[in-house]
Amino acid sequence: MADTNKPGDGFLIGVGQTLVCLGDSITQNAVGYCATLAALIGATYPDRNIRVLNAGISGHKAPDMRARLERDVLAHKPDWVTVNVGINDVWHGLSGWGSGGVSLADYRADVEDMVDRVTASGARVVLLPPTVIGEDPQSDGNRRLQDYRAAMRAIGNARGLIIADTDTDFDAALASLGKGALAQPMGELGEPGKTLTTDGVHLRGPGDAVVAVAVLKALRFFS
Repeated sequence: MADTNKPGDGFLIGVGQTLVCLGDSITQNAVGYCATLAALIGATYPDRNIRVLNAGISGHKAPDMRARLERDVLAHKPDWVTVNVGINDVWHGLSGWGSGGVSLADYRADVEDMVDRVTASGARVVLLPPTVIGEDPQSDGNRRLQDYRAAMRAIGNARGLIIADTDTDFDAALASLGKGALAQPMGELGEPGKTLTTDGVHLRGPGDAVVAVAVLKALRFFS
């Protein structure tokens, strides 16, 4: 039966194809943006039998993802791979957090290697520039994160890859929500006053929705 009543007819993921979502805890979240993608794709295009696989692992940075790319991504013979990395590379380098960050040069080299290997396998890459470290845009983490966002975008532009506006859409959503009633806690566990995150990094449901919609827009789900 042909697809009917769909948001658009230009959706890029085809019949029987596999999408693997590579990332850290933001991706790994069992009810996060990857699950939202799977639910929306499955409900809207059930006859395409699209597989969405979660390859997120909490705490991982670019070198960790690079080391497990074959096992967790390429072994599934994906047609599409989303890459979301950069938060921990910066956040863990801030005083008192994690096991140490990843330099911008090393981050760039790791991301370049991953996208080149995925592309060489025949799969298409969708880059998801990192979202936020603290909901204050002037926080130290967010200021440092800008260079990592820019590096990912530069890699994608140089290779003609699809880039989802996860970073700019997230910034816009934070700016909008910060002016309204949703600036107050929304009944989920987390720090008071957060809107799209529980702690400035990990996403609440609305934050996951922003990321999922950005990815779906890049895949022409809404075209």
